[in-house]
Amino acid sequence: MTTTTTTTKQTDGKLSATEIIRRAQEKVKDPKCDALKPIVWIDCEMTGLDHHNDTIIEICCLVTDKNLNLIDEQGYESVIHASKETMDAMSEWCVLHHGQSGLTEKVINSTKTREQVEQELLAYLDKYMNKGVGILAGNSVHMDRLFMLKDMPRVVDHLTYRIIDVSSVMEIAKRFNPTVANGRPKKKGAHTAREDILESIQDLVYYRGVYLKSPAEADKAAVAAFLESPAWTGTSASSKDQPADSSPKDNTEPVAPRHVAKKRKI
Repeated sequence: MTTTTTTTKQTDGKLSATEIIRRAQEKVKDPKCDALKPIVWIDCEMTGLDHHNDTIIEICCLVTDKNLNLIDEQGYESVIHASKETMDAMSEWCVLHHGQSGLTEKVINSTKTREQVEQELLAYLDKYMNKGVGILAGNSVHMDRLFMLKDMPRVVDHLTYRIIDVSSVMEIAKRFNPTVANGRPKKKGAHTAREDILESIQDLVYYRGVYLKSPAEADKAAVAAFLESPAWTGTSASSKDQPADSSPKDNTEPVAPRHVAKKRKI
């Protein structure tokens, strides 16, 4: 009997996500992808932005490794039932956009409850990572997390307390490097959970490539110059040019650089 060997490499010679996962699993002897430092991308569509009174009606989750490779392209997505009365009572923006995307009709026709979707999503996450390993990510994902704390607390509890907010990276770029911020991929504005989360991943892929350089890619000379600059050391520029024997001598203790004067919690 002839068997066919399936290659796990892509045409460009790079390892596929499947092969990366397989090798990582062999290394850690664990059927899950903890070694890949999984990023859990979640986007929710809600009936509004008031987490006390509004609710999640659609959710999509995609998992990537630390290098933003999709571990499962299909992901998990589901629509949660809400009554027509609830959908009609939404804000004008939600009525318009959820109606145009077809979400309103899907929500009214759905038979799934929040509890059912929470259990399904929890099972999906548990298939790929142990509790406390995955980090929540997305655009303004603190808002999604706020709603999930109310509607799906067990999902939040399965993840680490930290988040990756791509919107924060964008806001930093706007202030420190507007050219980079203005060059980010244009959004389609589909306002569906899946499209939004794919755009979030695309954004971070962009920022990773042009803004967040690895140590090997960074301009080491520029970094070294900055670390020796007055902005980092806390010394004045004129004192560096002063001859050693001309500096005033006294018995005072040297002042610590600003950046080591206080420890910060990370």
